[in-house]
Amino acid sequence: MRKGLVGALMASTALIAVPALAQEYHYVKIAEIHLPCPVGHGDIVTYDPTNQMVYVSLKQDGMSVIDTRTYKVVKTFKDIPQPNANYFDDNYVYVAAAEGLPQGMSGSNNGTGFGTNNELVTIDKHTWQITSRVETYGTTPDGIVAGNGKVYVVSDDNNWVEAYTAGAHPQLIGAWPLYPYNTNRWWLDTSDGPGPDVSWLSAARHKLYQSDATYMEVLNSDTGAIEAKVDTGIPLTGKGGTKGSWLDEKTNLLWVATTTKKGGLLILNGDTMKEVKRLPSTTGKDQLSVDPSLGIIYTFGGSGFDAYDIKTMQHIGFVDTHVGTTHSGDVSDATHEVYVYEGARAAVGVYRPVPGPGPNGDWARGARTGS
Repeated sequence: MRKGLVGALMASTALIAVPALAQEYHYVKIAEIHLPCPVGHGDIVTYDPTNQMVYVSLKQDGMSVIDTRTYKVVKTFKDIPQPNANYFDDNYVYVAAAEGLPQGMSGSNNGTGFGTNNELVTIDKHTWQITSRVETYGTTPDGIVAGNGKVYVVSDDNNWVEAYTAGAHPQLIGAWPLYPYNTNRWWLDTSDGPGPDVSWLSAARHKLYQSDATYMEVLNSDTGAIEAKVDTGIPLTGKGGTKGSWLDEKTNLLWVATTTKKGGLLILNGDTMKEVKRLPSTTGKDQLSVDPSLGIIYTFGGSGFDAYDIKTMQHIGFVDTHVGTTHSGDVSDATHEVYVYEGARAAVGVYRPVPGPGPNGDWARGARTGS
């Protein structure tokens, strides 16, 4: 069935046209998985290698679970309002739900007396049942990541990171303020510009790499202390500034997507946050994902995704999905398939890198393998 689908969809797949090098790929669209939600801007796509599932935070409400072995939606949790990021550990999936406050009200559950509908939702991966809904300390929980027995939830409005215990019923450990410290945000739900977004956790180093407007910050993931920070100076837009990141543990280089073409893709020193290199980007990006086996980094935004060679630190090219609102996606390190949220058609497109030239003779360069 897969082979027939490849043949049917190959002609419509955009290719990267660049000179041929040692190991090269073109990208073939092998599946299109339609989502139970309206078209438009959803949020994070997360591939879980422990069960080969993909978690998709949907437009408006709900999170869907896709089985990558069948390319089918096998479960949808519609009672998760306004989901933002999602993440996982061995036993649970964690989702940040940011429905917000009643109209005309501002505040959080930190002593102001105002209630919220902002939650950390926990799902058991073995039963696919929601085990808990924890009201977050701040408003608009956005980014989320888990590891080392903790779950880290970013409060966009309050400019802090909340640390919780991992498990079926997470408990708040503390709220760790981010720089620049803003006492106004500490108590009130404000709308004075973009705040913190997605995070990357280095479990081995006990460091949390946090995007925040134009800043990148490094927090001690045990204490919340800020160990390093830098103002990248990139253009700030209504969608933010710095976005998805990934630390290459071997080289100590932090790769950071940004929301503008001018900002590009940043490569920073993982300790000092000093800029090492800046690579071109076709459009502004949001999520960043990595296939370490092929040595490729993907960034998602506009109508497709950019690809980068980790070893040579070069831009490979752009794969155009021809679908708007393609701002998030992830990749399987096992199959190398790229899962792309195609918002304008409320679907996840599945793209596979295939060695060799494409059907029109164009080449798509991938990272070198085995050399």
